[in-house]
Amino acid sequence: MIGDIRQHLEAAPFEPFTIVTSSGRRYPVPSADHAGLNPSASRVVVWFDDESSVTIAGLHVVALEKGLQSRNGNGEPGDTPNEDSAGAPSS
Repeated sequence: MIGDIRQHLEAAPFEPFTIVTSSGRRYPVPSADHAGLNPSASRVVVWFDDESSVTIAGLHVVALEKGLQSRNGNGEPGDTPNEDSAGAPSS
């Protein structure tokens, strides 16, 4: 899945997409500037317009959806946007 994310981020023209995790949360990527991969390509970071972010382990990415599927921009409504792959808040 990380390879698919890389392809989406490098696509020209860029098309917005949503990352779906094993917990069912959805994280929108409205532009290539809103996401990045760590050097070993084992994690993806998604940044939100409110300056928060989430780091997702590649093993927890289960799907990519075309377009922006999240209702509030930071995962499903009521979910904490700043959490790592284990569900713990990140700082």
